[in-house]
Amino acid sequence: MFKSKRIKYAIIGVGRMGTVHAHNLYKKRVSNARLAAVCDISALALDKFAKKHPGVECYNKHEDLLNCDIDAVIIAVPHYQHLTIARDFIKAKKNIIIEKPLTVELKDAQEFCKLKKKYPDLKIAIMYNQRTNPLYAKAKELIKSGALGEIRRSNFIITNWYRPDAYYANNSWRATYCGEGGGILLNQCVHQLDILTSLLGTPVNIDSRISTINRSIKTENDVTAIMEYKNGAICSLSASGHEQNGICRLEISGDLGRLVIGKCKMVLYTYATSEIELNLSTLSGYGRSKKQAKHYRYGILRLIRDSIYGQQIRIIDNFTKSLLNGADLIADANEGINALEIINGIYLSSWCEKKISLPLDNNLFSKMLEGKRNEEKTYILKR
Repeated sequence: MFKSKRIKYAIIGVGRMGTVHAHNLYKKRVSNARLAAVCDISALALDKFAKKHPGVECYNKHEDLLNCDIDAVIIAVPHYQHLTIARDFIKAKKNIIIEKPLTVELKDAQEFCKLKKKYPDLKIAIMYNQRTNPLYAKAKELIKSGALGEIRRSNFIITNWYRPDAYYANNSWRATYCGEGGGILLNQCVHQLDILTSLLGTPVNIDSRISTINRSIKTENDVTAIMEYKNGAICSLSASGHEQNGICRLEISGDLGRLVIGKCKMVLYTYATSEIELNLSTLSGYGRSKKQAKHYRYGILRLIRDSIYGQQIRIIDNFTKSLLNGADLIADANEGINALEIINGIYLSSWCEKKISLPLDNNLFSKMLEGKRNEEKTYILKR
């Protein structure tokens, strides 16, 4: 709990997302929070930011912020740098929000969580903004209540992450194994895979294929995966960054009901009779059970606010409330490893061209990722 009534934030990295976070804080759009400082290794980025945000202290090394009068930092730098910087601020006893993903490799995230346990008074969260989506929150509540019965199948179609070559050209580290650690899975779909693990848990095995379609990049922008859970339930995942006017649609089916979740609405279908009972009681014909449909909406005003300020502002607001009055974190860093295990697993299955089991073989993944980085370096040199 803080004696002060206002949380002082610093932003590490003022690129695209870091500037969004910093601007929202600078404009005092988060109650009881203010922007105290920013940091970036690029003098050009700092100069550009300072001209639009006078009065904010600027630093070009994150080490210079370790002893500053700040309460929390938001780390918005390329993926491989997340934990290096976060470790320094943990040891300086600063509260932290880390942009997704927590890191590139599961083993590093696991080590980070061990370090985090040594500082139980610190708040550390991940910028999983989709956790603020009320539809997913309601879906979790319904699944936990047993409204769907035993989960048997789920399908996640994620094709609304369209990215042209121009997007990758703007930042040389994007969609590279050396700079970003992966492609659409690690940069964009981590949001949806975090939701999937939040709703259904971690699968026991994964069979996947990744590819690159119509882009000048070495990492994937197309993913197909089949994931099996302990009870035999199957989840099929299809994701792409090359389809125009794509969708984000999650369907979860159980023996008592079915959820269909789109971008702005969700429908819950519940059946009068469970599938098991229906099967046993049907002596002729195809079998029928009455169903009811209940509709849930995201909310038009909420959608408008998100389009203006971004969903990420809700994570910062929750983090501020957690620091000031002990509110539960929406996206605690301990849960950052869950989606990462699936992502690493999808990569490993595709690279090995076979089904793989979880828990993940961290050593094999590290070895194969290093091979991808070496291939990438060779490709760049040849060019």
